[in-house]
Amino acid sequence: MKATPMMLALSALVVSCAGASVVPRAPDLLPDVPEQFPRFYFANHERQAQWLSRYLWYHFANRLGNNKTLFNKEYLTIADLWCAGAVDKQRKKPIQDVHREDILAVMMDDEGYVHTHQHFSHAHEHGWPFPIWTQAGRGPDEVKGITAGWHFQEDSPNWMWVGGYLKSWKRPEYYGETATKGWELQNVRSLGIKDGKWQLEAVGPSPAIVTPAGMEIDAFNAPFLQLRWTRTGQPPDGRLPYVEWLCNGDTNFGEDRRVYFTPFTNEEHESITGTHHSMICMYRHPKWRGKIKRIRISLAPGESDVKFAIDSFFTCYDTRHSINNPIFILACWNYFRWTGDLAFLRANINRMRAALRYQQTEMGGLKYNHIRNPWPGHDGIPGWVRNPDGTKTMRPGHGIGNNYWDLLPFGWDDMYATSQYYAATLVMAEVEEAVLNNPGWNVPRGACAFDPKELRAHAAAVKAEANRRFWNPQTGRFVGWIDKDGKAYDYGFTFVNLDAIWYGIASDEHARAIMDWITGRRIVPGDTSVGADIYRWRFGPRATTKRNIECYGQGWISPESIPWGGQVQDGGAVLGFTFYDLWARLQILGPDDAWRRLVEILAWEEEVWSEGGYREYYKDGKRGTTLQGGGTAGGIGIDYEFYESSLLPSIVVYGFLGLNPNGVELGVNPKLPAQCPEMGVSGLLYRGTVLDVKAGPRTIAFEVKTQPLDPIKIALPGTWRMVGTNLQGSRFALDKVGQFVFAKVD
Repeated sequence: MKATPMMLALSALVVSCAGASVVPRAPDLLPDVPEQFPRFYFANHERQAQWLSRYLWYHFANRLGNNKTLFNKEYLTIADLWCAGAVDKQRKKPIQDVHREDILAVMMDDEGYVHTHQHFSHAHEHGWPFPIWTQAGRGPDEVKGITAGWHFQEDSPNWMWVGGYLKSWKRPEYYGETATKGWELQNVRSLGIKDGKWQLEAVGPSPAIVTPAGMEIDAFNAPFLQLRWTRTGQPPDGRLPYVEWLCNGDTNFGEDRRVYFTPFTNEEHESITGTHHSMICMYRHPKWRGKIKRIRISLAPGESDVKFAIDSFFTCYDTRHSINNPIFILACWNYFRWTGDLAFLRANINRMRAALRYQQTEMGGLKYNHIRNPWPGHDGIPGWVRNPDGTKTMRPGHGIGNNYWDLLPFGWDDMYATSQYYAATLVMAEVEEAVLNNPGWNVPRGACAFDPKELRAHAAAVKAEANRRFWNPQTGRFVGWIDKDGKAYDYGFTFVNLDAIWYGIASDEHARAIMDWITGRRIVPGDTSVGADIYRWRFGPRATTKRNIECYGQGWISPESIPWGGQVQDGGAVLGFTFYDLWARLQILGPDDAWRRLVEILAWEEEVWSEGGYREYYKDGKRGTTLQGGGTAGGIGIDYEFYESSLLPSIVVYGFLGLNPNGVELGVNPKLPAQCPEMGVSGLLYRGTVLDVKAGPRTIAFEVKTQPLDPIKIALPGTWRMVGTNLQGSRFALDKVGQFVFAKVD
């Protein structure tokens, strides 16, 4: 919002209040905590404040490394951006700068889809690293005729998972020198394998290679093809390579079965193979259907003096994630609202708009008022079925994952993705409104801009539809998704339901029903875990409350071999997501309930470290399950890749203290428990200024510790008086170093 004359007058008249620090500091429980790094203050609960401060520093300092990976961008921008003195240990930069660099570097394709930025694999370049083509069945005999790949190395440090399959299969037709056998060479000759690549040289115009006879594939299981290759020289302007194919009954290749692709790409992992990774989208072509007998790759149409080096050619599942776009929008918003970085907003505003437009159109947001994923394999149908006799029938190509919960076949009508779409829609309304109200920002609008009123009206329609479509009245909670055949899936997904409260998409009635279930006040018949057992792992609720041994993607086919709670996605839990449980308790059950739960979590944390830390505490399954992380499966996610553990302390900032920056001002609306009537945090970074904030029953105090570049605008609920002055109001501006105390006016 624009600064009002009253706000400007208050800014000019602000008086500093001298005295002791606004937020008292207890001794640190860990060494070498930076001076400006946040510490918490809980009146009459110093021990709990010390342990939460310790937790915050431990999980930040021991993070393996920040990067562009998309799935955790919302989590980390919630957890990190308010932290002063937080320097990334690998990059030696403030964490705010690190997130800025990473978000700006996130890639978006020409259609508006935001890349996943996962680690190297042989899956879709812009998606999740699995499933890969070798996972189409339980061995080479089941895979044959469904998917295929040719990897022209005997071995490679870059094989990742695919190498394990190829070596164990002992099927040399898929790798090394023998993988070149049977290929038909048209106007090109083989120079053999060199440097782990098949070397080819054109001997005539339009050199092409054709996959071996007898190596057919199924089009549904090959929505994309990928060619990893290099070539000499540059193709003529306007000349693109292409693939053609033969279906059953076809005898000749032809233009009616042709798809062009880009020869020179800029994919994230090309430096690993030293080749271009050309992704070829096949599923949109109406004749890419059924069995594909052979594929011809026209490497250089019209050229004759070219050499090629081919690393591999293989089919790809569509492992893109439908939640990348809203996560990108939410992460951009979190960064901007804490930093006020206009250059960042200008650089990203149209990317944010394109990301939302993609969800509105490609993901069906506008048409259905919820997310319906149309991508191949994202139909919500599990990747295999358990037969009455206990055997399993594979359904390859179905049940491709859509989100963080990568073993589960979320898809089609997707509540998880709909919640994030709803949140991203409201965020874009806030962004567009802020841009309209602040013309001095000079942020682009034009043809790409949204009308904030229209966005909010659409969000209301999405909320109504989500509460109608995805609510299960029998269990009193949201289902995870509804598949293409109309079947709903409800395994007691606590994360789906707590997210619905966090994002505000759950109706008040449904939110109360959710919390009655999760807290054990209400028993759901048929659930494996009920009552107090939902909190079996102490730090937070189980991810699911009903045993699931039948509903997964094709890459997870023996869930019955792992006991209940032995897998994060089947009765296990993720530490960081207790933040959402605390948030829901605070909003629905009140601050006293949320505080009691936080105290219980901190007691667990102290007990863990009294026994040597997380790994030692859960070693050998002595607590009933094991830790996932570092390449091993387990029932609890705390360390290694679980960066989201950093979320937990933010419940004080966003929840109990009620800090809510909106891009223009810092809202403060505390919700304090009776047991701890005064809370504070030091080392809070807002718009480049270090602040300490403390809230009591009728006072809110700020200590501005570094000189603001521009006045810090704050918005308080109701009417407040600045202590030591006659100034009253709900909006004030802090423009200098000092202490500022506000008292509630009746």
